[in-house]
Amino acid sequence: MQDQLIVLNFDNQYAAALASRLRVEKIYSRILPGDTPAEEIRRIAPQGLVLAGGVSGQFSGDIDPELTHLGIPVLALGDAAPVAAALLGAEAWEKRAVNDVGTVCFSPSPITGEMEEIERQLQYVSPLNLPDTMTPLAQWEDAVIGAQHPELRVFTLQFQLEANDMDMMDILLRFATQVCGCTPWWSEEAFINKAKAEIAQRAGDGKAVCIMSGGLSSGVNAVLAHRVLGERLQCLYVDSGLLREHETDRFVEYYRDRLGLNLKVIRAQAPFLEALKGLESPEDKQVVILRTLKDILEETMRTLEYDLLILPVNASQLMDGADAPSPMPQIQQDKPVMLPLSELFKDEIRFVGEALGMPPEITQMQPFPWTGLALRVMGECTAEKLAMLRQADALFTDEIRQAGLNKKLWKYFAVLYHLPYHQERRAAVIVLRAVTASHQGGVVHALAARLPYDLLERYTAHVREAWPQVRKVVYDLTPGSSNLQDIEWQ
Repeated sequence: MQDQLIVLNFDNQYAAALASRLRVEKIYSRILPGDTPAEEIRRIAPQGLVLAGGVSGQFSGDIDPELTHLGIPVLALGDAAPVAAALLGAEAWEKRAVNDVGTVCFSPSPITGEMEEIERQLQYVSPLNLPDTMTPLAQWEDAVIGAQHPELRVFTLQFQLEANDMDMMDILLRFATQVCGCTPWWSEEAFINKAKAEIAQRAGDGKAVCIMSGGLSSGVNAVLAHRVLGERLQCLYVDSGLLREHETDRFVEYYRDRLGLNLKVIRAQAPFLEALKGLESPEDKQVVILRTLKDILEETMRTLEYDLLILPVNASQLMDGADAPSPMPQIQQDKPVMLPLSELFKDEIRFVGEALGMPPEITQMQPFPWTGLALRVMGECTAEKLAMLRQADALFTDEIRQAGLNKKLWKYFAVLYHLPYHQERRAAVIVLRAVTASHQGGVVHALAARLPYDLLERYTAHVREAWPQVRKVVYDLTPGSSNLQDIEWQ
């Protein structure tokens, strides 16, 4: 294994931001849980450790004291910084709320170079009283908020990586390259070669099954496996009838007809509609959709001979505590499971897809939940409502693309809502949602896009002409987080 940094995760957002930004700079970084014991780190033998804490002023994790005595450099950030300093004999006084931009002054060190002071967003600080073995590294007003242990090469800073943060990136890169000795070798091509070698080793001469959702992650996952295993790979795709206009046709044309994947399409519209009958709440619909999907996959996999199950689980799903983007088929548990994309985030998966030669219409496709259009039909989901929403959503997508906005938006879609107690039994409302992604302090926010008025006006005219029962067309301006429920209209 080539050199690497380990990022210990004490905060999902900041661990993800640190690891992905380091990998952009070609420094291979790998995220592990914050409670990973020192013995496991010693076995991995990384060049250094980054302890990724948050900035809430609350630190709920446990740092193994032996981590600072492994003989490798350590950089503790955010709320992990005063805890790491305390392990080395510093006294952390009662924290103070700042919640403002402050000037942080640096003492000379291997990670700050000639940097003397920077402006930082400080949430909380815990002033440090240092033992003789440690020296100040960073100070805000009269408080020492960063320290270094020169002998052990441990550095602590009570702030975190911010958006477009060149100063912090300079500190991170100095730590990685000059203190830890990491070389910039990571790239999409390096990942592809590594993943293909691991798939070949795990599969051996056997056969594998790959479950595909229609999204980018499962597509990249399948293409990687196909290039290694060829016909020994069986891909499974469930057509639930809940997908967007012509989505299954485009999926099959690309992956089976153009790339030659051994793809089995399971037509299952009827079972999903039957399972959804009478259900109105998003929670109930999600439960039955995922259960039906699980049952169909299990039934199909019982008929197959395979030695390895390959799933498209990415780093965000693992960090959020999800084992898979769909229910893990609970059959043949003696078969090993492989997660080739488990270290990558969504943007990184898109870059890998581009490096694999996948076209823009695939790599730049919108994220789409496994539940499909079912949760975008408010109330009971019927074949008639799905057909109407599918066409309304396709019309909105066409308008977005003709305006050249599809590459600028994170997600855009239509929602169908039937008016309760209206004098016209089938009176409906179309709700439009379009959001951009804003990255602030390691947190992703969904902001309503400022769509051209003429686009919305033109869309409204087309919809009301096609479906006279549509009483209203509404554009949702509500901001939210990256949480699916904040983005979707639930």
